[in-house]
Amino acid sequence: MNNNPTSKMMQMIANHVKHDEYEHYLDEANLSVEELLALSSELYRLSSAQWEVQQASNKFGVNPFDVISLLEARVAILARTGDEGYADWMRDMWDLAIRYSDQAGLGRKFNLFAELVASTKADLSREERSVFFYTRALNRLAQLTDYWIGENEARPLWNELMEYALTSMVGDEQQAALKVIKGNAPWFAEENEQHFQF
Repeated sequence: MNNNPTSKMMQMIANHVKHDEYEHYLDEANLSVEELLALSSELYRLSSAQWEVQQASNKFGVNPFDVISLLEARVAILARTGDEGYADWMRDMWDLAIRYSDQAGLGRKFNLFAELVASTKADLSREERSVFFYTRALNRLAQLTDYWIGENEARPLWNELMEYALTSMVGDEQQAALKVIKGNAPWFAEENEQHFQF
């Protein structure tokens, strides 16, 4: 067991370990919420410093796998901090999910968006930022499902997003959300044309 979590996690980030390895290490480390929050901040600070050096010496900039590795580490850490780190967890989950490839990382991408939707949906009534990430993650999950799996599997997701727009949004905000759905899934808008008369 490494007595320096920052050093150990930076090594794991550099080695691009799988996400469950971060979970396993953090289970063993058994850090307090305060220690976890400090660790998350320190990993971000150290990684940012490394990336500045990379960008200065490399015209291609930061290695995208380094960014994914940092986000995987921070998501694992912040998931253990409860309300204290929830806002950062949502943002990092979103950033991580959109960075995964639709080819090599498609399964992980689906899982991240689904987890983000489930968590933020349960939190909609008390956390305004949850609405932002819920609607965007649900939209992205519906798009991915529509494209990679098919309309039948995507229909419940588009329907959930439409119902949320119809029941929880008003005016321009509601119309903008419905236009996004129509733009991404014209077939769904046609099936529900009574809600898409702009």
